[in-house]
Amino acid sequence: MQILIVLGNILLFILVLSIVICIHELGHFFFAKRAGILCHEFAFGMGPRVWSKKVGETTFSIRAFPFGGFVSMAGEEVNRDLVKIGDYVKLMFDETGLVKRIILKPKATSYNDLEEVKVESIDLFGENMSRLYINEYEVRRDAFYMIDGVDIQIAPQERNFNSKPKRHRFMVTIAGAMMNIILAFFVFLIIALGWGVADAASRVISSVSTDTPAFQILMPGDEIVSINGQEVFSWSESEGASVNSELAKYEEADEFIFVVKRNGALVTLPPIKPQFIFYGLGFSSKPGTDELLIGTPLYTTTELMKNDKIISIDGITFSNWQEIIDFSNTYPGSTEDEPTTIVVEREGELVTLQYVAYNEHTLKAMGYNHFYSRIGISGSTHFSFFGSFEAAMISLYNSSISIYRTLGLLFTSDQVGIGDLSGFVGIYSITANAAKDGLRSLLSWIGLLSVNLGIVNLLPIPALDGGRLVFIVYEAITKKKPNQKVENMLHTIVLFLLLGLMIFITYKDILRLIGI
Repeated sequence: MQILIVLGNILLFILVLSIVICIHELGHFFFAKRAGILCHEFAFGMGPRVWSKKVGETTFSIRAFPFGGFVSMAGEEVNRDLVKIGDYVKLMFDETGLVKRIILKPKATSYNDLEEVKVESIDLFGENMSRLYINEYEVRRDAFYMIDGVDIQIAPQERNFNSKPKRHRFMVTIAGAMMNIILAFFVFLIIALGWGVADAASRVISSVSTDTPAFQILMPGDEIVSINGQEVFSWSESEGASVNSELAKYEEADEFIFVVKRNGALVTLPPIKPQFIFYGLGFSSKPGTDELLIGTPLYTTTELMKNDKIISIDGITFSNWQEIIDFSNTYPGSTEDEPTTIVVEREGELVTLQYVAYNEHTLKAMGYNHFYSRIGISGSTHFSFFGSFEAAMISLYNSSISIYRTLGLLFTSDQVGIGDLSGFVGIYSITANAAKDGLRSLLSWIGLLSVNLGIVNLLPIPALDGGRLVFIVYEAITKKKPNQKVENMLHTIVLFLLLGLMIFITYKDILRLIGI
């Protein structure tokens, strides 16, 4: 059974990655075709082909490794150097006498009936729509090279990416990221339309999370009437007492007593003690107890365990959760040179552990506070057509900002490094966890992943779309085209560096996955 789950997660991972990557590449492909650029291949995956089908000018293919994809456009390879003066080729002609195929390996026995010619003059670029020729023979503008049994269509100037106006090249280059952002918006819109948007005026509970203090005490469908004797009038509206405003008073009362309307009757429920989440210190409290027991470790870099009892942190002992809350709110974080030291009681023995706790700058960039409390309930939603568009835009904005903040941490924080990034193994793990939490969670992850791919590709780094945009902007400013060989060399060098980085990130992903 476990094997079937793993196989299902792998297939789901490939499907999710396929959607996000193919949408990206379709953006490039669509605008390239609109600009009249010759597209040799549209590929999903990398490595050797496992399936291909030619449709019109373009070969659509699936490659062995489902990590990436590409659109091969004329101008990204050195077409004009495939045949040079002095080479020997064989030519195939159409019924009008124009060359339709140029055989680049004339010694092949399958072309013995064709005459071999030595190339003495040649122009297969046809600048300004001039005639294409080899020696005295005119060549069709849609002729093919043939090498090792593979046809490669020639690319005259008017079909070449690098010969297109800057506005066309700009649109082709940015279209991949643009399509990822559009995909994310529509995914977030589907979520808002399908599951509704938050109803701030309602007092009705929509869901209660498992393993939280409210689980099996409060129920979905309960209408909250009062909390600790204070009547509430909405979930989060600013006028009058609300569910959120009363739950924020965790420091005034160490437990909450709810009166709810359930099945038409008023019911007073047992007291609920909130759970405390300490993002700054890296753990949460165990629900339903006053003991200083850890509920969940929040960092993968610690050896803290569920049910560890906190004795001291950095030499300071604690007797209740309020003392830890006060400590957490002013905790400056730690470093590898001066790590956080925590002493816990585990199975009757004292255990001393050390780890790096996030500081305020890192937490803020990740969208967290040092501390917050929760009981595990969510407010109700309602259908709102126009509200769904607003909610989708807010989700898109928040996803984009979180990515920029996370990337910024690589340069501004000494607590986050390259090894903390996630690669394909990490994406697989997150996809599996999102699927386990339901369709809404999975769709949210697809939206975030799509935004991530779009924004990362716009970084001004050679080999990425953003790097290519830099060269186009340079050309627009200086009125001079960059040296094509230099540009291609930079793209190639950085591509290999990025592949090396991806191998390193994948290695770190695997270590995290197996708990090392």
